[in-house]
Amino acid sequence: YDPDFNQVYLGVGNGAPWTRELRSPGGGDNLFLASIVAVDADTGKMNWYYQTTPGDNWDYTAVQDMTLADMDIDGEKRKVLMQAPKNGFFYVLDRADGKLLRAHKFATVTWATHVDLETGRPVEDPNTAYADQPQWVLPGPSGAHNWHAMAYDSGRRLMYFGSHDIPFLYAMPEEYQKTGLYKQKPKQFNLGIAFGELPALIREMGGLPEQTGFLNAFDPVTGENKWVVPQPFPWNGGVLATAGSLVLQGNQTGTLAAFDSDTGDLLWEHELFSTIVAPPITYEDAGRQHIAILTGAGGGVPGSADATYGSTGRLVVFAIGGKTELPAPVKRDQAFPEAPPLTASAEEVQRGEELFMQVCGVCHPPGVFAGFGGIPDLRQMSAETHSQWNAIVMGGSMRVGGMDAFADVLSPEDSELIHQFVISETIAARTAQSDMPAAN
Repeated sequence: YDPDFNQVYLGVGNGAPWTRELRSPGGGDNLFLASIVAVDADTGKMNWYYQTTPGDNWDYTAVQDMTLADMDIDGEKRKVLMQAPKNGFFYVLDRADGKLLRAHKFATVTWATHVDLETGRPVEDPNTAYADQPQWVLPGPSGAHNWHAMAYDSGRRLMYFGSHDIPFLYAMPEEYQKTGLYKQKPKQFNLGIAFGELPALIREMGGLPEQTGFLNAFDPVTGENKWVVPQPFPWNGGVLATAGSLVLQGNQTGTLAAFDSDTGDLLWEHELFSTIVAPPITYEDAGRQHIAILTGAGGGVPGSADATYGSTGRLVVFAIGGKTELPAPVKRDQAFPEAPPLTASAEEVQRGEELFMQVCGVCHPPGVFAGFGGIPDLRQMSAETHSQWNAIVMGGSMRVGGMDAFADVLSPEDSELIHQFVISETIAARTAQSDMPAAN
């Protein structure tokens, strides 16, 4: 809500399917997807809108947090709105009329070369079109910046926030390329993307590119970073900036850290043993300053704190002079158990992989790693769970725990092919784990 203009700003998400050739074959901008919309707080009437990604083709939402500020731009005082949405451009808009004032890249961007400040429209790179052939594009659907809160320091005129480079191989399924017709499929990704074919396509194109994360001290007017801190993982927590010249952020490894606002130098850190997505807050109580942070991402990105310890979601509070020690949790047993015999051929395993990606990949990420929300790693299934595969997958015996039945989508033969793929992944993971050198 903006009291200066009595406006409410709405960030709008993406359309589906992602592929606009299927969603909107006649063209058009698809208003008001991926847009910031200003409405009158009393009447709901739209005052203005700005669309960050006309005809969005990549799942680039504009629902990320917005910051309102007063700022000098080109010698004129402006009341501005700032946002770093998924598409990789940092936007500065005039709140009076939605006029675009700045649009600088803040991460690696390949889908567009720049944003035309006169028209307000991005200039797409035609070399990244994926209707006819697969294309690695940055940002991917995880965005260059996502839910994680930003923090603005009006004195320094800097925005502090995390970004990441997570590429994605965009490709249309062959059936859609041949027919141009889109068909809704129950209990699957209905996004017009060749999820079933992705693993094979990625292997053909040389494997997954590197994924990186950063903490940025970004100047919204010039588009330059005053400093950047590289991070071991992408997808790190929201940011807090304080009047005491500190920038605080939690990360995937479970560490809450404080950096110097001017230099980015690490000043303090504390292990919280849990992946962090939320931003810290600071408050004073009885003259004593506190920092509070919600921990836990609910999932198991390999190497993250939640994968190591399990998701220990909790509220952790620090205080000046605090003496309580945070006990270290017991590490999860991440050993891969012995799997049932693999009876499928290489071709059958690959078909099982395609089916897995089409149907199971909605919840279980590629590689059968544990998903966000506490979804278990299928490679760690017990012998008993393996024996109940069909009862679970086809019969829905674990429906009460969130695992639906898929007999209406899969044939018994399909179910067994998926099972064989999971077995093959378990064997590969177990072999890789046994080949790793023992820890001291």
